[in-house]
Amino acid sequence: MEDATSSTRPGSEPQGVVANRARPGGGGNGDPADPGWVIETVYSPFHCLYQDALSFHTQSRLARSAADASRLARAALLLYVSAAEALVHQAAEELGRHELRGLIADPSRPLPLEEAWRLLPAIVAEPGAATGPFDPEAPPWPQFAELLELRSSWAYPGSPAQRRAYYRSPRRDGDYEPLQPHQVPEVLARSVSPDRLALPRTGLPRDPYALRPRHLDTARGILDSAIEALDRRMGGALTSGQRHRREPVRLVHPPEDRRPG
Repeated sequence: MEDATSSTRPGSEPQGVVANRARPGGGGNGDPADPGWVIETVYSPFHCLYQDALSFHTQSRLARSAADASRLARAALLLYVSAAEALVHQAAEELGRHELRGLIADPSRPLPLEEAWRLLPAIVAEPGAATGPFDPEAPPWPQFAELLELRSSWAYPGSPAQRRAYYRSPRRDGDYEPLQPHQVPEVLARSVSPDRLALPRTGLPRDPYALRPRHLDTARGILDSAIEALDRRMGGALTSGQRHRREPVRLVHPPEDRRPG
């Protein structure tokens, strides 16, 4: 058995590691290690989070149980909304006028996400330049608002009375599934309105346990439509040349004059 006094204690490092750090490159035998080839990239949080959402979205369709499918669907929905946050803040930093970008991109003064999406074209456009029209009642904006409302309702869940959920089974001892708006018994119609079970425009369930892969298809469609609509308001600047997804890479080591021919 190893002597307890020879093991590494929390906050300490093996002596060899410290010694290697003192050498250029951390190589053994006192020689610098070959640093190899180093590339630099500029990552896109939007692209990263959106791709992660797609992955969970796909896995939710392949899940072996409704519980697993719902769990993966919730993860995907949160990532889709996080991608929407990253997109607008990323665009504000990259495209917004210097004196205005902080209205949207300053994390110390966060703006409601729906408001940030509405304002982005105005902080990007030159003074006096026209931006595309915005009608908050025209699709996809009411649907996008509901998508954001759903995520907010998970973070700010409200009172127990606001979180009542209902499940149905054809038998008392059967498997219970989330109650659908069209399945509400007549005697419960007054207390359990369709809007209490699902958001009215999108049909997304308020109960997070009721979320299913088909709801993710709706959520992704809403986000994609919102991106297209915002891009039109910005004259194509949002997605020009896949700017929102682009992750450029360049070689930074070795220097050009030292690279093998």
